[in-house]
Amino acid sequence: MKMNRVGLFSISVVVVAALHADARACKPLGQVEHMIVAAMQETDRTPPTLPIIPPPEIHYGDGASSGCGSDCPDRGFIQIPAVATDDMTPPEKIGYRFTLAAGDLVPGLTLPATAVDPNIGDAVSLYWNGTTGRPVDFTLQVVAIDLAGNESAPQSLHIVEDTSHNCAVARGRASHSPLAWVMLMALVGSAAFRRRKKP
Repeated sequence: MKMNRVGLFSISVVVVAALHADARACKPLGQVEHMIVAAMQETDRTPPTLPIIPPPEIHYGDGASSGCGSDCPDRGFIQIPAVATDDMTPPEKIGYRFTLAAGDLVPGLTLPATAVDPNIGDAVSLYWNGTTGRPVDFTLQVVAIDLAGNESAPQSLHIVEDTSHNCAVARGRASHSPLAWVMLMALVGSAAFRRRKKP
């Protein structure tokens, strides 16, 4: 019985630590509003170029659907590649305006009211609160805007759930829950410890 208590205590400590780590990992990034530099409007009249946008990555807060899991258990996000280029504005300062062109937004998703700059590396992340089992299938019109306020020709971006996406494939090979993996390893370690202590 003493060994069982030791094993259970060890598992409890690991589980609590894992839960604490998961809670601290949730750090969604806010939107960065795109700013226009008035001084550049006098010299920059060339609009940015917005090529065809690659398919975005769809992250789910509950991890129950295809795509990548989110660090936040109650929040999902759509990561849209920021691929526009400009002759005078660096890529990280090019803004993107999103408007709904067709379909319905994911419940809880509100498009930014103004143009926004990339907020996660070379991508723009659109967050929605809560989780949903509803299929993702809608189309956005995207316009790139440089620091002088020049606007690119619009591009259509179809955002749809895609189980063949690299992120979905990688996630399917991995554990759906880091906590479950930690608990499994703790159980295995506890069982091995008890076997070694047997007379």
